[in-house]
Amino acid sequence: MTNFNFFPLQTGSPLQARLEVNVFSIIIILVAIFFLLAIIYIVSKSITSYLNSSAYLEKKKNRPTSVKDLNELAALCSLVKEEKDVLALICKNHRTPNIKYTVRDYQTMYTLFKEQFHAFDASKDETSKQHLFSLQKKIFKVYRQQALIKNSKNITVNTVFTLTVAKGFHHKLTLVENNSEAMILTIPPTIKSDELPKPLEKVNLIFELDDGTPYNVETRIVRYQPGKEGKNQMVIVHSDKISPLQKREQERAELNLPCKFHSVKVSVEGNGKKEKINYIPSEKSYEGILEDISTGGCRLVATLPIKAEQNIFIDGPFNGKQNDQAVGTIVRTTKRSDGIYILHIRFLKIAVKVTNRIQAMVCKFDD
Repeated sequence: MTNFNFFPLQTGSPLQARLEVNVFSIIIILVAIFFLLAIIYIVSKSITSYLNSSAYLEKKKNRPTSVKDLNELAALCSLVKEEKDVLALICKNHRTPNIKYTVRDYQTMYTLFKEQFHAFDASKDETSKQHLFSLQKKIFKVYRQQALIKNSKNITVNTVFTLTVAKGFHHKLTLVENNSEAMILTIPPTIKSDELPKPLEKVNLIFELDDGTPYNVETRIVRYQPGKEGKNQMVIVHSDKISPLQKREQERAELNLPCKFHSVKVSVEGNGKKEKINYIPSEKSYEGILEDISTGGCRLVATLPIKAEQNIFIDGPFNGKQNDQAVGTIVRTTKRSDGIYILHIRFLKIAVKVTNRIQAMVCKFDD
């Protein structure tokens, strides 16, 4: 019987076998990585979609204000510690939702500042009121209205326009109607008929938004017409020639109220760090008219040709209600076409409680 020796068939070398195993392992790893990246992509897209959703945004806006929110806002608006403390107090007292979003709403912030002012006023805390006003100024400077007015059709009724008809004469006209065809403004009785621009003549008017942003609008007069209660009206065409102006460092309020002023004698006591300047008003007083005022100065109308660089003591209704006093220096004198003089005054000495009263009037907190 024949014996056959059976030998195993070799299909390849050991090296080739190992290579096939390695290739198979690499394919498995690549497939696993692909699926892992796919899962990460899907999860990332889902997270991104949620973070961009209105539901998440509302949740983020409505959550309570955190210390981190306050710190970030304070850094953005360059708040000092006292201003930051007032803002934290507002958030605490009014349970303000995420302050980083709330500050973008002008009307909401205005209401919060006004309510907090009345709280400080009730406790007669003049220092905190001062920090409140500086806080408000910084907040509104950073978060001033972003959607600038580009067409006069968007100007709201009751907006006040300033018309300058001659050197030193500024008149206030109120928007009483804004329709698709034109704007209608009431003309104050202080303007003489021969001072008014002619129909079809171009004019430049200044107006301000609620947040204090000033604008210049170039328009043309259509006609004049009688209005209600015997007040004449100016009809002007719509215009897209509207440009924002640089906002004043200190907001002003129109007054047009009688006041008294005195010349001032200056005396200096001591020297160096102990130096003290005394402003002594003379007994003789003169009559004047306060035209406007801010916490930094005022404009006073007088019949006397007082030169610039002279000190002056003013006694008058700075907030339109009660009399207050301040010492200032005349930085410029303007002579109107009717021979009356306008004194542009910068305050040198004025009490904090007085500047708070002025600021409250300017911001309409004392209504």
